[in-house]
Amino acid sequence: MKGIIVLTTACLALAQAKFIFESPIPVREAQGLEKSTRIVNGHPAPPGRFPYQVWLRGTPESGGDRACGGSLISYDWVLTAAHCITGIVRFTLTMGTINRNQPVFLGHSTHFIIHPLYDRSHLNNDVGLILLDSPAPQNSPYIKPITLPAPGRTSETFLNYRATVSGFGRTIDIPGSGQSHTLNWVDVRVISNAECSAIYGSTVIVGSTICAIGADDPSQNPCGGDSGGPLTVQENGRSLQIGVVSFVSSSGCTSGRPAGYARTTHFIDWISQETGLTFG
Repeated sequence: MKGIIVLTTACLALAQAKFIFESPIPVREAQGLEKSTRIVNGHPAPPGRFPYQVWLRGTPESGGDRACGGSLISYDWVLTAAHCITGIVRFTLTMGTINRNQPVFLGHSTHFIIHPLYDRSHLNNDVGLILLDSPAPQNSPYIKPITLPAPGRTSETFLNYRATVSGFGRTIDIPGSGQSHTLNWVDVRVISNAECSAIYGSTVIVGSTICAIGADDPSQNPCGGDSGGPLTVQENGRSLQIGVVSFVSSSGCTSGRPAGYARTTHFIDWISQETGLTFG
């Protein structure tokens, strides 16, 4: 996705000037861009804080491995980014742990679904679903599904909410280096789509996109390997997933630019249709 340039031709015609927006890239590709490619400037997760966190190791058709994040939305289904699934033939899913080498449960899957309107050029509708071959255990305090918004909440923007993003992203800037062995998290602040569109353009930032920037420092962001992971807020004493990690700026994860997420309120009906689950 590198090198995507979005032009606002309407403004060009009106102002006789060229506006070149930031280029978004899938978070899984964000490596070697800055000094700390992970949940940058974040914190190590304590045991049990993120029982819905999933680490995905996918095997592409071409061979090798691809690492991403995801969230357990039931004991059978995992929500992730569409770009994490594209070209994958099977997944191994690590759950219930803050150390990916010590899983409470190791799941497998060859059944996944990409949103039919996924646009890889602009990273619109960047959501996908993975069906586990065998359900995750329901008797572990370290494995619990995340709460998704109820239908009818599409108009909620969560503007200025303090949210949390978590994942096992990269820790060094050497291309090809391994993922973090431990789970990290950071708080971010939700910004308006208008503010985000001024940076990435209106073809990237659409109604189903939500953007956020570091809550305490603009350099706080998800980064390489965190794709597909959950963006959550606290509501009624529980974690509510409002986004799926999608993209960062090609300028780097610590560039001060916001990260983009797929807005879960826009996909509840589709998720329900594909999984048979109900929410709210």
